[in-house]
Amino acid sequence: MAGRLGSVERTRRRLLADLGHEMRTPVATLEAYLEALEDGVAALDAATVQLLRSQTRRLARLSEDIGTVSRTEEGQIRLDLRPVQPGLLVTAAVESVAEAYQAKGVRLVTDVAAGLPQLSLDPERMGQVLGNLLDNALRHTPTGGRATISAITDPGTGGVVLSVADTREGIPAEHLAHVFERFYRVDTARDRAHGGSGIGLAIARALVQANDGQLTASSPGFRAGVHLPGLPAQG
Repeated sequence: MAGRLGSVERTRRRLLADLGHEMRTPVATLEAYLEALEDGVAALDAATVQLLRSQTRRLARLSEDIGTVSRTEEGQIRLDLRPVQPGLLVTAAVESVAEAYQAKGVRLVTDVAAGLPQLSLDPERMGQVLGNLLDNALRHTPTGGRATISAITDPGTGGVVLSVADTREGIPAEHLAHVFERFYRVDTARDRAHGGSGIGLAIARALVQANDGQLTASSPGFRAGVHLPGLPAQG
């Protein structure tokens, strides 16, 4: 018990430290621009307003993401479970990000196998999972790169694997086990430059587990696999 309590305390301290670090940049930016406006050094023009709004949105997104992952990990997210075709999940996810991918010049490929079993899950929450994975792939894949979202039969369980893979630089093996942890960044400086709250993959893992699935990571590039049990065939 003492060991578990010590682990919880270390996790709490790291979470608070990471949260403070995530908040520091937008708060400092807001403070600097407000001081500049007060001193008359900067003008409240369209560019300044856009920058201030982007920083407040970043703080709001961070707050919302922390709340989501905490509620999910504590079992406080209510799921609307229903039979769902895997292909419909993939189609909806692709439609939600197609414009952003086109704008950046990253190719998005869809590959859905035939004859997949239905899944019992919350389609809205699983859509959030795929959205987070596709957003992560877009932020880390350079222009001219490619991301692939696929749905195949899981050879081990007979269920379904929904996966998002991209062509970013490979992730070292020692980091793969940690990529779904809150605020974990493989390359701190580079990843912070890509934006995001640093918690999107943690939300994805928590929501997958709430739907009785498992989220895995592999490289080269980056591939996130959502392993879900299929519904028994009706007969």
